[in-house]
Amino acid sequence: MQPSPEDSPAAQDAGGDGFQLIHIAGFCSLKDVVLEPGRLTLLIGPNGAGKSNLLQALRLIPLLRTRSLQSYVADHGFGAALLHYGPKTTDAIEIGVLISDQGSSYRYDARLAFASDDSLYFQTENAACLHPDGSWVISTLGGGHRESKLLEASPEDQTVAAVNRWLGRMTFYHFHDTSAQSKLRTHARREDDRYPRSDGSNLAAYLLRLKESDQDADRKAWQRINRHCRHIAPAIKELDPVAVNGSVRLDWIDDRDQRFGCHQLSDGTLRALALITVLSQPAERLPRLISIDEPELGLHPAAIALIAELCRSICRHTQIVLSTQSTELLDHFMVDEVVVVEREEGATSLKRLKEPDLRHWLEDYSLRDLYAKGVIGGTP
Repeated sequence: MQPSPEDSPAAQDAGGDGFQLIHIAGFCSLKDVVLEPGRLTLLIGPNGAGKSNLLQALRLIPLLRTRSLQSYVADHGFGAALLHYGPKTTDAIEIGVLISDQGSSYRYDARLAFASDDSLYFQTENAACLHPDGSWVISTLGGGHRESKLLEASPEDQTVAAVNRWLGRMTFYHFHDTSAQSKLRTHARREDDRYPRSDGSNLAAYLLRLKESDQDADRKAWQRINRHCRHIAPAIKELDPVAVNGSVRLDWIDDRDQRFGCHQLSDGTLRALALITVLSQPAERLPRLISIDEPELGLHPAAIALIAELCRSICRHTQIVLSTQSTELLDHFMVDEVVVVEREEGATSLKRLKEPDLRHWLEDYSLRDLYAKGVIGGTP
């Protein structure tokens, strides 16, 4: 069922603060793309079109700030593997982020060039603020460095401080691995409970924090998570994270008051629990931009509907970018929230749908139907 126009994120938060534009060039299949996130964005397209590459770029941006470029490059096949068709075709990755914050506009730009040791380095790095006269006042962070200098800038530089604040609240979540040895199923460190980590490695510790907190917002989040879990898995009466010798394991109580461990949750239920947790955080602790790769993986249609509902319920507090191949998920989004991702001549292209262009079709068909028929593109 399509959400109504009154539910539109644009209608809820027109002109609000947030990430206005993200430009990526030279990264994997992203030869040159621009994403305007909006409050809710659903990326849909076939395998190999570049959806995951776009989300990986969104993941890279906040890691630059924390001086993690070199570890990211090493973990992803080194520099040549990240450049669009390699260093003989592309010599640098370009990143640009435009941010609106309480009436002011800020920009972050970085050019990551290829080095002879198969690494990447900052050829240029800048933060900028839009002056009332329409010109950009640039805080230059220099070039030639291997890790970002954002955190080294003077605390008195308000432009860099604003960029730091925003980039630090971009978060990527990826809960695909639910094997017996996965980070989702293993014990978490007790002290690692400030916020949900991107791989779910501290899920048990974070849930224990919510359960034991005396903060009203935390307690309400704990109750929401349990309520939503019962909705998609009625056998779960209550989650029960337990501290054990400095670590936390995730137990649960069934509808017959029997205790079970995390290893006895199905893959789909565990993924759904992780997603429910990150989307049910107290509003004041939500990231400013959340990106999730294929949240529908292994989920029952009822769980997919719940995840879509949770995304919509919090999008006035955070921007959300999801990638999917699920027509089930597609039907929970409005036309102008959908970006079709395709691969053309070896490069990823992005096309945001527009309701006026499809109005005639939507009188008789759902978005799912139009995607299946190839009307909106994004099919193999």
